[in-house]
Amino acid sequence: MGLFDVFKKKAPEEQPLKKRLASMKCKLVNYVSEELEVICSEMERSEEYLVKLKPVNYYALKEEYIEAAFYSDDEHEENYVIFRLMKQDRPVKSSGIYKVSKDVLRRAYAKLGAVNF
Repeated sequence: MGLFDVFKKKAPEEQPLKKRLASMKCKLVNYVSEELEVICSEMERSEEYLVKLKPVNYYALKEEYIEAAFYSDDEHEENYVIFRLMKQDRPVKSSGIYKVSKDVLRRAYAKLGAVNF
């Protein structure tokens, strides 16, 4: 280490995931209420479980539902989802962050009526 190495710029580190999520687009989707632990364990096994969830109108099950927050970059190449158990419009429990492929996200959005994104 030389005398002037202190003044060198450090290489930029990759942003933490939560900071990247803040800069991504977010789409909220409501699903029929299930045990959050079951959703988490199934998502850890396979992201395909996302397609099996049943979307629901907010007003149909307002008292208790699962809210999914989908975070995507502009090209939908990098996608994540966070699940929240909602009771009386307040978050009760929250899941971790799960990575979702573009294909699975497209099929999940197709269930909502979105043809292309």
